[in-house]
Amino acid sequence: VQTCALPIYYQVYPLSWPVFSNPTADSSGLDAEGLLLQPSGPPIARVVAIPDADWSPEALAGLTDEIPSKAQFARRLAEHGVQVVVPLIINRKDTFSGIPGVGMTNMPHREWIYRMAFEVGRHIIGFEVQQILAAVDWFAHENEKSNLPIGVIGYGEGGLLALYAAAIDTRIDSTVVSGYFQPRENLWQEPIYRDLWGLLREFGDAELASLIAPRALIVEACGVPEVTGPPKTTEEHQAFACPNGRLTTPPLELVQKEVERARPFFEKLHAGGELRLIAGSDAGGHPGADSTLLAFLHSLRYAKDTLQPDSGQPLLQIGRA
Repeated sequence: VQTCALPIYYQVYPLSWPVFSNPTADSSGLDAEGLLLQPSGPPIARVVAIPDADWSPEALAGLTDEIPSKAQFARRLAEHGVQVVVPLIINRKDTFSGIPGVGMTNMPHREWIYRMAFEVGRHIIGFEVQQILAAVDWFAHENEKSNLPIGVIGYGEGGLLALYAAAIDTRIDSTVVSGYFQPRENLWQEPIYRDLWGLLREFGDAELASLIAPRALIVEACGVPEVTGPPKTTEEHQAFACPNGRLTTPPLELVQKEVERARPFFEKLHAGGELRLIAGSDAGGHPGADSTLLAFLHSLRYAKDTLQPDSGQPLLQIGRA
């Protein structure tokens, strides 16, 4: 049992929710899956916490030891009284990339879906942003009974999704982008499933941040999920993936440079204090530094000046769907 002054327990529920329907086909369209972390008392805020592509919702909620306890920001938010939805996003493995009995590829699942979606005018980023916004739809419905601030926080691929979701939905009051924000001139070296046609003609990360202003945006500079390329080929999974696709942690000064490019957009709206850069060193290079979570909670009207002590053990009760 975690020792703290006022422990807040929460229940964990498996969750699924509709994203959009497909009226031209027999299928139901797209549904999302994930976890709901429900505090024992009335929540103080509602947050979508988005893991990196290779992290499970269970890991972010503290149900497994896949990631360090300091990085389990969904769990830590729930233990401070926040209602949290953690969506499942597509990972970078190649287990199902192909057609069994015909041919399997070494494309990461994200690239496999990116290529299939391209043929019908869609994008994996769009699919997953819509999952997040569908969760925000539910939060907004719940806010008809009790008006609470809404936030999104994401790491790695989840940071990308948090940035895009907040840029297009003004119902999101506060956003944390962790392990993602930087100049994008070398986007061509990143995995192909991040490619958006014509993006850099108008938008870098700073321009996307401008669409969030004057709402709160916290950029956490920490280690990014290291990706050296597609999965290795095997006898079963042949080499069809895009050979590029590397992710490395940018120098802090590059993150600072992009944040400073975004700052004038906030200052012109008299909201310079709503844009913050936090170097998350106290999380050991992982997301979810105490300083980041405290700043995020304050932007969501958390009244205390400090966080509850964190022993790394979840204060949870497993709920039933």
